[in-house]
Amino acid sequence: MAQFHQEKRRRYTLQHCHPASSGPEHTENQETALMKKTILAMAALAACMSTASAQTSVTIYGIVDAGVTHVTNDGTTGDRTTVEAGQMQVSRWGFKGTEDLGGGLKARFTLEGTLLNDTGAAGVNSGTPPTTSLFDREATVGLTGAFGSIDIGRQNILGIGSVGLADPMGLAFAATSPNVLFGAMNFGAVYGTFGANGAGNSALRQTNSIKYVSPTFAGFGVGLMRAFGEQGEGIQRSSYQGASLFYNAGPFGAAGAYARMKNNLDSDLLTSYGVGAKYSMPAAVIKGTYIRNEVDSTNRTIAVLGVGVDVPVAPALTLTGAVYHTKRYGDRLNEDSQQYHLIARYALSKRTTFYTAYSRANTSNVVDLASGTAAGFGAGIINLAQGIVTPGSDSANRATAGIMHMF
Repeated sequence: MAQFHQEKRRRYTLQHCHPASSGPEHTENQETALMKKTILAMAALAACMSTASAQTSVTIYGIVDAGVTHVTNDGTTGDRTTVEAGQMQVSRWGFKGTEDLGGGLKARFTLEGTLLNDTGAAGVNSGTPPTTSLFDREATVGLTGAFGSIDIGRQNILGIGSVGLADPMGLAFAATSPNVLFGAMNFGAVYGTFGANGAGNSALRQTNSIKYVSPTFAGFGVGLMRAFGEQGEGIQRSSYQGASLFYNAGPFGAAGAYARMKNNLDSDLLTSYGVGAKYSMPAAVIKGTYIRNEVDSTNRTIAVLGVGVDVPVAPALTLTGAVYHTKRYGDRLNEDSQQYHLIARYALSKRTTFYTAYSRANTSNVVDLASGTAAGFGAGIINLAQGIVTPGSDSANRATAGIMHMF
């Protein structure tokens, strides 16, 4: 057996290491052929990679925003200093990608989650019982082409991407902005029973939804969206239906949005209307919004009026001033609130911004119209200066400084 293996090794050596035609010319021909094959293989691989790159694209992106905030309440609740995530823009991280299907048709997806970078947590607790979703902001797949776009999954209601673009603060301070909490319907304690998210959640985003947005024609476009409650007892239970109309031409843009949401028993209806407009000039951008929602069973109405202006005072420095008036009426309780904001944004680069801001918020005593007495902040009372004025006070001042980085 040992002799057999030795003979086999000897033959392999003769055949592969010392062939009969082992002169310089033969070796050179082999090397040339090998080099040609290698070059052709590398060229083919590069072509394949180039084609794949042209057809498919996946991007990791996000915003990391944190600020130091000091709030002074005029009541007995005292002052507080905090580190807060997502002041100018909500901190987030996500993945998005597209695939070119040919003929102008593309497939796309987006997976996006909230990043609470002040604590390192990800996702926002929502629902009853509370649960945390990794991609709580958006989780969609869809198609886009000459017909417009269709996306399916969890996504913003119509109006956020149209009326929201005219928000006086540019959707800054989302956790306390009346346009986001009450106009865009992100306050779960108020809107939790309406729409497809389940009790205890906001109505700002809808799960189990399908959204269509048209291309623009002469500056005009439309959007349609439906979210399903997925309950066997009735298709209207916990449902959302929305429509929007938007227009952009040169320096002027305007949009309107409508939302209709049923509760989980199909016994009550919440409707919302919103309009917004902005006008860009060399020296300033003027923005304004008006949003109103109403509960059918109680006639409770919450309306938010906001106006603001962006002024570029230097190539890297922009000042923003904004005023909001929020009012509740129609049911037996009456309340109103005002917010005043001044924001300075300084662009350190295309992706990094340093900012400072000052805010003043006032809120009236909640009045029970049936008795004519102050109702306080008990059960069922809505604090229209949510997150700024602490119950027990009627006004507060807030100062913030922070950094926002986009990647």
